[in-house]
Amino acid sequence: MPLRTDCRDHGPRADRAKTRLIWLIEQVGFEEFVKMVAEEMGSGTQLAPAVHVEYDTPWERRDLLGVHSQKQPGLNWVGASVPAGRVQADDLEEFARLTETYGDGTVRLTCEENILFVNVPDEKLEAMLAEPIFQKFKVHPGNLERGLVSCTGSQFCGFALIETKNRAMQMVAQLEAQLHLPKPVRIHWTGCPNSCGQAQVADIGLMGGPAKLNGKAVEGVKIFMGGKIGENPELANEIEAGVPCHEEYLIPKLKEMLISNFGATPIEQVA
Repeated sequence: MPLRTDCRDHGPRADRAKTRLIWLIEQVGFEEFVKMVAEEMGSGTQLAPAVHVEYDTPWERRDLLGVHSQKQPGLNWVGASVPAGRVQADDLEEFARLTETYGDGTVRLTCEENILFVNVPDEKLEAMLAEPIFQKFKVHPGNLERGLVSCTGSQFCGFALIETKNRAMQMVAQLEAQLHLPKPVRIHWTGCPNSCGQAQVADIGLMGGPAKLNGKAVEGVKIFMGGKIGENPELANEIEAGVPCHEEYLIPKLKEMLISNFGATPIEQVA
């Protein structure tokens, strides 16, 4: 509640493009914002400083896709990839049928825009995984698709500067057809600096912005690299701006980044 109140009372709400908490923090500074929240919580309140938690081994981001045993004996969760988070009404109805048939009638959604079917008994797993819907929403997707995140994009969002979801899915499909990835790589697309797609915490982040091609304005991106979540999180660094979104320009750049920085190797094409 104090966060919401401070954002309401002190945030730049007159500017619709800036009505977000991140812009208030940028405006007043983090330390001043902490003081504002403490004052809203009551006189004399002092917020404890952040505490870094040490782990015996580095705590990496968990990958929830695939089939996993739950702590309850005989039960499992099944994580399925929803490419770029896009589903249709028919898909939702099919999800409901699946969880009622094989689970306990509930599903969970992840911040990576994927879906988890929980409490699936061992004896129902084989039949569930044979369902045709998992050809579209894969339980074992490729190492790029499984890390793909995208905001809504200009197709349905007035703030976005570029189309994101369709472009993200098409480019990942092409990259996976051309490269072998030894481990998952998280590529996040966001259509504007509001960063609903969280480009700054991705391995590779793509943020919509202006670009020119042959002297004409076209949809483009800023490219970020090196974001990290889990233990010792880091924000990505902007490495290039004004890159046209056209496949003939962007795919070679992404391909080179994946080869140079993430261990990707080209797949030999059979003639």
